[in-house]
Amino acid sequence: MERVATVLSFEHDHALLTLAIATCLFGCAFSFLLLAKVDRDASPARFIWLIWSALVGASAIWAAQIIAFSSVKLPAESGYRLQTALLALLVVFAGLLSGYALAVRRNIRLAPELGGILFGLAIAGMGLTLTTAREIAGLPDTSEAFGLWTFLFGTCLGAIAMSFVPQLQSRRAFVSATLFLFLSAVSIHMPVHSPATPLREVSFPREIMLMSERHMMVMSLVIFGLCTFVAATGALLDRYRKNAARRAYKHLSLQDSLTRLPNRHFVQKAAADLLEKAELEGKTCAVVLISLDQFKAINDLHGYEVGDTVLCTLANTLKNNLSDRVFISRFYGDEFLVINPSLDTLDDAVDFARLVRSLARRPVQWNSYRLSIRSSIGLAVFPRDGKDLNKLVQRANLAAKQAKSIGGNLIQPYVTGMEETNRWEAGLAADLRNATLENQLNLVFQKQNLTKTGELIGYEALVRWRHAEKGPIPPEDFIPIAERSGIILDIGNWVLEAACKEAACWENPVTLSVNASPLQFSRCDFAGLVSTVLMKTGLPAERLEVELTESTPIEDHERVHETILSLRKMGVRVAMDDFGKGYSSLNTLQAFPFDKIKVDRAFTQSLETNPHARAILRSAVLLGHSFKIPVIAEGVETERQLQFLQQAGCLQVQGFLFGKHLLPSQIKKFHPSLDRTGS
Repeated sequence: MERVATVLSFEHDHALLTLAIATCLFGCAFSFLLLAKVDRDASPARFIWLIWSALVGASAIWAAQIIAFSSVKLPAESGYRLQTALLALLVVFAGLLSGYALAVRRNIRLAPELGGILFGLAIAGMGLTLTTAREIAGLPDTSEAFGLWTFLFGTCLGAIAMSFVPQLQSRRAFVSATLFLFLSAVSIHMPVHSPATPLREVSFPREIMLMSERHMMVMSLVIFGLCTFVAATGALLDRYRKNAARRAYKHLSLQDSLTRLPNRHFVQKAAADLLEKAELEGKTCAVVLISLDQFKAINDLHGYEVGDTVLCTLANTLKNNLSDRVFISRFYGDEFLVINPSLDTLDDAVDFARLVRSLARRPVQWNSYRLSIRSSIGLAVFPRDGKDLNKLVQRANLAAKQAKSIGGNLIQPYVTGMEETNRWEAGLAADLRNATLENQLNLVFQKQNLTKTGELIGYEALVRWRHAEKGPIPPEDFIPIAERSGIILDIGNWVLEAACKEAACWENPVTLSVNASPLQFSRCDFAGLVSTVLMKTGLPAERLEVELTESTPIEDHERVHETILSLRKMGVRVAMDDFGKGYSSLNTLQAFPFDKIKVDRAFTQSLETNPHARAILRSAVLLGHSFKIPVIAEGVETERQLQFLQQAGCLQVQGFLFGKHLLPSQIKKFHPSLDRTGS
């Protein structure tokens, strides 16, 4: 305390003392700002931020100490050994760097406190080295000014300062860390600013080469300024880079990466302004949703690269042929949303939808292929169909679904009540989930016969649904719902087991045909399920024929191919159902090893009036002969149809000409007990 009193008895330059305090405080604060980046940055750049934070803090503390020395007005001349003074800077930098590196570690217990102890020791080492570097004329040594208590006090304050490092994101922790780091630096070195005994006015001999205190103070400020400038520039550049990356990411998040059109997230932000503007101007706004028909078939037949080309071509066609006031976006997958907010009447909205359809139907050229594009167009009109964008888009989407369900490739304006239809379908799907549990499903069987002799060769199992409240529901109504909702898996499993159980008891051991969807074939356990059902029911594998329905797209070709091979190894035959009606009949026939081709009933029933149907049937029979597999025609109801199929070489037929659907009880069954009695 006596030494402190002696120091304070000297006259000080308060401006320099204030500068020293400000330099130390600013340096400590900026150092912690840079250190906070280390915790937020997981890249290799975090090591650079660690170095710069330590360099800024070390140069600030070192410069503040030199300025504090210079603030004391001594009658004697004083100066610094430059190399020793720079060594002091290196000491505090090494200590602060190691202290910071330890403080940011999360896997070491008390790591921040240990880092603070290292920092406190480094501060003491810097003070001792800097005091050694300073020479005062008439005083041989000033290093004895250091006491043990200064080491301990400064080290404790440093440990407290570093303990706040893990919470630097908090403003309170940041201020606390800065304050305790500043006190740690100040408390250690305040007692050694000047000698304990008064000095006379003494000068150094000429042969002693020292840097004057003023020059040393200027140099320390320059070093601190350079370190701060470089670190601040780096921080600003990093902030600019992150802001630019954030803006780019935000832009990309609102833009479709493939077509470069705005996506549906941008629609929510921008399209509402279009509707508001249309309302202010008294305009009619057309909300048109384009849903491409059979887009999955394009991917299946030609690959995803061709599918991407179709999407990009359509996007460019819309952009190049519609005015700048029209808003275009890729809304979802194979759906595009087009909004025109500057129409005058409802008729203009319909005309605009027709223009969009004509653009969407333009064929796409890909190498030697010329792809025909079909699309279902849904139209909702503002303000007639709603004033909220979400409602308009929802209603345009409902209209597009309606257009697709009735054949596609047409425009369907929104009509009041479509929501009710959609809710009816959703309710039907919910009821369908419980149909197998509540015994609402039942089977009927349709005969399959030889074309020439009419001999019975098998039955096809067909599922029927009698709703508890709504009564009988046609398969064409509930099967598509089951396909879209995934309920077809449960229904298919029930049909397979129930049909095999019935067929195992037939008196005439003919073939049983059971339909299965591509979704069932895509399941890795489908072949195992069939094997289990055969063992459980006792039906021989060679009597079972599974028909793969080709009216829905097949997505996992590899899995379906493996399933077909597994079934054939078991002895189960696999037929291609609905040939000619599906998405890619020829491609599917080539891709999978079928045992039979089943031509869709639509061709059979129109062959008497439609020459194209007759040509397709002949082609199917020729294909069957080429693949060496039989062809069966569905929907035979007249003798003329049968005669044509006989002449065309079709081996098997199925239809009402040979009888209506039979209930299980109408098919003669084999009774094991009677058989044992007769033997």
